[in-house]
Amino acid sequence: MSEFKAVQTEYKGYLFRSRLEARWAVFFDTLGIQWEYEPEGIVLSDGTHYLPDFYLPDFHCFFEVKRKGIRGTAEGDAAIAKISDGQNHDSWAGIIGFGDPMDDDLYIFCQETDDGGGGCYENEITIGLHPDTHKPYLFAYNDRRDRCFFTHFGEDMGDEMIPMLTHEYGKYRYNDFVNSRVRYARKAARQARFEYGQTPKVRRDR
Repeated sequence: MSEFKAVQTEYKGYLFRSRLEARWAVFFDTLGIQWEYEPEGIVLSDGTHYLPDFYLPDFHCFFEVKRKGIRGTAEGDAAIAKISDGQNHDSWAGIIGFGDPMDDDLYIFCQETDDGGGGCYENEITIGLHPDTHKPYLFAYNDRRDRCFFTHFGEDMGDEMIPMLTHEYGKYRYNDFVNSRVRYARKAARQARFEYGQTPKVRRDR
């Protein structure tokens, strides 16, 4: 069996390590989500160094991209262990996405709090648009509890509140966040072509 080899891809002056990463950048741009590519390295709890693929200022989260189909394998578990390390010592939050945006296979690792207290949080999420403000938002569609999400706890945690909502007893639903603009952005990312180093045209639906 041949070993999977990622193809370096140029987009917006960045040389991404894979076409999959570039497709996520197209998705972020189409939805108006700010992103930074490999902005800084992190020292993990075990002392090893880790460079996440993206930092998303809108969500205060690092974002790691992995190919579809490796979740549940040793490779996938190792990737999750890295991106989730921040919640172990309450310092940063991370999201991992398996596949391209249309696959919609994402998980978040952060801190959460509700009336009963707080602690580590990890769950399935999607990236969408808030149905009222139409701004980029995260949505934990399998969680019916009302809670708030942070990168860390402490006196300054208000600055790092993650814009994310839950199903909250049926008040919000998946399709409220994943509307036609989001579906268009997913399609634009999957269909982007980079064969000759060209920059794909990004159109934002209004």
